[in-house]
Amino acid sequence: MSEKAATSEVINRLSIAPEDDDEMVTWRACEALDKMGEKVATSEVIHRLSSALGDSDIFVWSSACQALAKMGEKAATSEVINRLISALGDKDKMVRWRACEALGKMGEKAATSEVINRLISALGDWDIFVRTSAFEALDKMGEKAATSEVINRLISALGDSNILLRSSACEALGKMSEKGATSEIINRLLSALGDSDHRARSGACEALGKIGEKAATSEIINRLISAFADSDHRVRSSACEALGKISEKAARSEITNRLISALGDSDHRARSSACEALGKIGEKAATSEIINRLISAFEDNDEMVRWRACEALGKMGEKAATSEVVNRLSSALGDSDHHVRSSACEAL
Repeated sequence: MSEKAATSEVINRLSIAPEDDDEMVTWRACEALDKMGEKVATSEVIHRLSSALGDSDIFVWSSACQALAKMGEKAATSEVINRLISALGDKDKMVRWRACEALGKMGEKAATSEVINRLISALGDWDIFVRTSAFEALDKMGEKAATSEVINRLISALGDSNILLRSSACEALGKMSEKGATSEIINRLLSALGDSDHRARSGACEALGKIGEKAATSEIINRLISAFADSDHRVRSSACEALGKISEKAARSEITNRLISALGDSDHRARSSACEALGKIGEKAATSEIINRLISAFEDNDEMVRWRACEALGKMGEKAATSEVVNRLSSALGDSDHHVRSSACEAL
């Protein structure tokens, strides 16, 4: 029934139930309020649910926390926030995780200095779900959370062994930069491009791509193109992806000019990555010069360069479908490398 059952009388009855002596009744009442969502976010209900955050029963606590989280900013009273701050130090990982999640859903209204400091501490939690939830909460708090200390922690997380955590760090850095602290974030990401850990380098490329237009400076473009020669394929791929995203919003001509130069690089990895990046830009990169350079790449002695060249022309669609391109792709169907043959088939 959920929202349809959310009449004043039902809400009043349920708001009393969290103080019932029976744990099962308390739990089910909190669960029902959770399902009704924001519609039941009265001061009385919020107060009662806040009291339930002091319950020793994990099911009651969790249901109350989820109900408050669903109410979002309306539930961000000092009483609720203080209870959630205390929960960040709980020995149960699920309690810590849910507390981070609830604070995140309350957004900037919950972004007090104490909350931000406690969420920063949670970034070092041994449990991956707690760490990720803390990142997401800081991300949702936006500009208020974009402090130097938070940024430093997020940068460090780009080198974490867990892909979920690295992904959350990238997302948070990208979103924070849209709202503030852009130059500091970008400078730290540029430093991370030289990190000894390939995961940090890859994460830095990914985060720069998420920043988009604000990352469209000559220095960043140059550094991302330099990453084309990285020894790790994930870093090269992330750099291509980043340039593709940046080019959607700005500096397309500068990026494509640099990519054309990279097609003649002495390092086969850089040549291959340049083809890949041009493919990500797609039809917008389909100028006569670029098409001709990609056709020339069919003669490259490295199979990955030939493969990426076929792939790039395929992604440029009909705009690149000249008779010469079609003929060269047809010839590539007889290439000695199966990746090249497969890519040529797909392009045609």
